[in-house]
Amino acid sequence: MLGLSDTAAALRETALAGLPVQAGPAGALVVSGFSSEDSDALLRVWRVAYALLTVTGRWPLLVDADIDSKEVEPSPFDAETKAALAGVDRAARTVDPWPFFQRSDDEAPDIELPFYTQGFHGIDVTAGVLPKVGPVVSIQQLLRAAYDHVLSDPGLTARVLDGTRDVVSTDYWYVPDDVSLLLLPSVSPWLAAHWMGFWGALEQEQELAAVLWQWHQRWDVRPVACWGTMLQFEVHRPPTPGEDAFTAARQLLALSPNVDIHQWELAVAITSGEAWFAHHRP
Repeated sequence: MLGLSDTAAALRETALAGLPVQAGPAGALVVSGFSSEDSDALLRVWRVAYALLTVTGRWPLLVDADIDSKEVEPSPFDAETKAALAGVDRAARTVDPWPFFQRSDDEAPDIELPFYTQGFHGIDVTAGVLPKVGPVVSIQQLLRAAYDHVLSDPGLTARVLDGTRDVVSTDYWYVPDDVSLLLLPSVSPWLAAHWMGFWGALEQEQELAAVLWQWHQRWDVRPVACWGTMLQFEVHRPPTPGEDAFTAARQLLALSPNVDIHQWELAVAITSGEAWFAHHRP
């Protein structure tokens, strides 16, 4: 892992040349002064830093903080910090995060069943799904019935995909006013949980790290940004249709109660998208 001066030197050979680089929290470095006019501009910054990962040994993470914010104040990369990160790394590989994140997504519905089958994105499958399920059905059973109904009809699948593809594109991403780039003291993307401060996992750093580890192993999901209540990811091995996609959609929505899309809709979209977005606000 490169230190501050060597990292700054490495950046001088890239589009980030000349930008300020300074010490940041828990051994991270902070890069500032770049354009954040839209999601494409931010993604270009992140990709430049990611391309240097094997050189710097530092995973890049965009955060919603300017250079004077307390979130990016320097703190030492000391023995205590290294021990904490080692604990997060162990937990990421062993902890089951889903009892926490999915603790309320498979109960008996407490609202009318058509809510779950009337899509958020223009497609209503109520007529084709509700006659197939009994009066006593769990939320997951109902959502799976809707998904299987959609997959059984290629034309319907295409219509759902057409209406939802933006949810798994960078067009759906949020762009804050103030952005800094953290270069973390690790190449392991799941350790980014230590610096994220994601509202949906406050005091659940190990569980969030386990999510990031599982996603990286299964679908090559790469954390790009944390905006406090939002997370943004690149996906380089999208889920395949069927159980894989349905599982991915359930897991992503477990971190995203404030994204307006049903699991069956997202399960269709998620197979063709290369960007994920999670949103959990108070």
